[in-house]
Amino acid sequence: MQVWKFMVGASLLAMAGAAQAQTAPMGADQQSADPVTQIAEIVVTAQRRTENLRDVPIAVTVVSGAALRQSGANQLSDITQRAPSLNFTATPGVPNFSIRGVGTNSFDYGIESAVGVAIDDVNITLPRYVPLNALADVDRAEVLRGPQGLLFGKNTTAGLISITTTKPQMDGASASGRVQVASRDQVQSHVALNAPLATNAALRVVAGYQSQDPSTKVVGPGRLDPVKRWFATGKLLWEPTDVLSLYAIVDYQSNGGIESYSTIRKFGGADPTPIPAALRPLAPLNFVQTQNAALGVVAGPTNNSTAIGSQNVVRDEESFGAQLTASYETGAVTLTSVSAYRKLDAKANNDVDQTPVPFFDTNIANSQSHQVSQELRIANRQPGRVDYTAGLYYFSQQIDAQILQAGTFGVFPASVATRLSPTNGRSNFDYATKSYAGFAQLTFNLAPGLKLLAGGRYTHDRIDSLTTVSVEPNVCNLVTFLLSGGARCVGTLAAPIAASRTKSGLSARAGLEYALNDHGNLYATYTRGYKGPAVSSAAGVAFNVDPETVDAYELGAKLDFLDRRLSVNAAAFINDFKDFQAQVYDPTLNGGLGAFRTGNASTLKTRGVEVEALARPAPGATLTAGVTYLDTKYGAYRVSCYFGQTAAQGCSLPGPSFDAAGSPLVGASKWSASLAANLERPVSNDLKVFLSADWRYRSRFYYAINDPNTVQPAYALVNATVGVARRDDGARLSLFARNLFDKRYAATIYPGNFSVGQYVQSLPDNAFRRVGIALDWRF
Repeated sequence: MQVWKFMVGASLLAMAGAAQAQTAPMGADQQSADPVTQIAEIVVTAQRRTENLRDVPIAVTVVSGAALRQSGANQLSDITQRAPSLNFTATPGVPNFSIRGVGTNSFDYGIESAVGVAIDDVNITLPRYVPLNALADVDRAEVLRGPQGLLFGKNTTAGLISITTTKPQMDGASASGRVQVASRDQVQSHVALNAPLATNAALRVVAGYQSQDPSTKVVGPGRLDPVKRWFATGKLLWEPTDVLSLYAIVDYQSNGGIESYSTIRKFGGADPTPIPAALRPLAPLNFVQTQNAALGVVAGPTNNSTAIGSQNVVRDEESFGAQLTASYETGAVTLTSVSAYRKLDAKANNDVDQTPVPFFDTNIANSQSHQVSQELRIANRQPGRVDYTAGLYYFSQQIDAQILQAGTFGVFPASVATRLSPTNGRSNFDYATKSYAGFAQLTFNLAPGLKLLAGGRYTHDRIDSLTTVSVEPNVCNLVTFLLSGGARCVGTLAAPIAASRTKSGLSARAGLEYALNDHGNLYATYTRGYKGPAVSSAAGVAFNVDPETVDAYELGAKLDFLDRRLSVNAAAFINDFKDFQAQVYDPTLNGGLGAFRTGNASTLKTRGVEVEALARPAPGATLTAGVTYLDTKYGAYRVSCYFGQTAAQGCSLPGPSFDAAGSPLVGASKWSASLAANLERPVSNDLKVFLSADWRYRSRFYYAINDPNTVQPAYALVNATVGVARRDDGARLSLFARNLFDKRYAATIYPGNFSVGQYVQSLPDNAFRRVGIALDWRF
């Protein structure tokens, strides 16, 4: 730990901070070979208009798609390696981003994340879905920290990941591509073709394929299917007049297979299963440990073997999206319309019991969802006494989900066709969301260098939820079956539960920005963030979830020194959340087996300091670094006691439960840091060599509140790339290593279901070293 602190401290002294801005957001096919030219101006659209990063009073981390691809990254979550304040939890089936320690990790389909994801100006909110699984056409990624719901759609109380892909180019035909082959049978390839159709129109087509084997080893008779991903995108840019631009995008993605799966971190002792042992002869006491030990599974933090078997784990997704952006310049203003549609079909099944027997091996979660959004914006074209962006927003989303949980529960052999379920069969959830908003942000140029910011957004949300339970063939209710001695299969079906929520909320922003000179800005802002209400459905019961709000205060500085050879950005912040939407475990659900649902924590607070810097010591050389200090704590929030917790440690409330007030947030490291270095040197008139490396550090944190069994110790990951290229980057051949030192870490740790003291973990694919070779080309 002292070594890491020394490295972080030394980098800060050497560079006066940390930065993640990698390159100017030029098209992937048009980036200059001169690194200094690339990073001289960093352009972002964090305020829905094109601006220099230095002039934007928001804490923003910028990472180029080229930098990510060069490191061998293959999905959006890999951006965390170069953004210290951003983290990703690869919980099986429930991916989750967090910014400044705050995210939304919920199994509920109707709960939106506090961290938004927008691609080419469109917010994507479909459930359990990371919308970009390939980096083939990413131009840049902007990580906007703090509430961003004022200008970007809705419900972004913690921050936003804004992705900009490469636009079609009208100045000439071009082609580019990448083929990457690496360990664990990874193959990653894509091709991008750009073709001018006329002097005022161009078409860009991108297609690719990815595959790789799971990093988790299966020792039972079950199967984890290899990852297979197909994607294709078509883009058409047409400018019929000097003042009108039409930009259409259509994309398709097919994702299948499992990158990694959960394993047992710690075996438990006594058996907590509520079914008496006499009624489940095929699942004796401590059956989880007995079954796993027989297959050679050794529980521990580095255990990568799972004993699933009676059902194969399934995870398949198919998505389609289309959008049209129309921009019209008239007089002193620009009018912009963004219309978008996205559809997702998802299928999943997880083996719950962590054994090769069918005790609780069916956990099917299927969903069909789609969203429609329409945004109209108006903005001034030329700087004036008042700069403004204003608009109207409409959003509609429909989610239909089906969940079936079943198994033999040790009551009868696997050969029997009948399965037992905590409910009377299949649970069905239908959610319909409609949201309407009006927004405006004004910048008053009070005096040379002095600006006053003011803006607001009024949002009206309506949510309609319908929860039903339907009989499933060969599935019996567990309690009804046992109490009747097998004479009855299902009990009385619960009546449909209909719930509706209608709420309105206000997002707001105010602040001051002052330019010290042409190379520096200071700012102070207050932002009110709002995340709408929800209905949490679990085990045939619906629960109301109140809106989430945040009051965010931020002081920042963005400075350039030495003719932009050194850029330093710093921010200090305090975020006060109220009614934070959090996942809780309710032991009263599922007939006493318990289930997760979403509720509200009264308050939580995050505060901290972020420093970023980018140094350009010589042509062809860049050095970046970043550090985030974070202090987080919950307010009054009752949660279930953890294993081994005593009354002296707070486990004294009914449930049993304890008040988590003062405890650090789940998944929040006190310290996060990153370093990255890039070097290019010519070796002849035609060739150059290049070397890049990055390092990411996280201090220890909890995966469950205060539970010492869920502590993830501090860890660091290192990626490195070395290669040779043509001077004009027409071809690049590289050897790369991700997680160079093969450092194990867990993406999640949580209590097991069927043994007191048992803990389960998920070691993500990135917790294992991958070495590969890649060829990039363009002409």
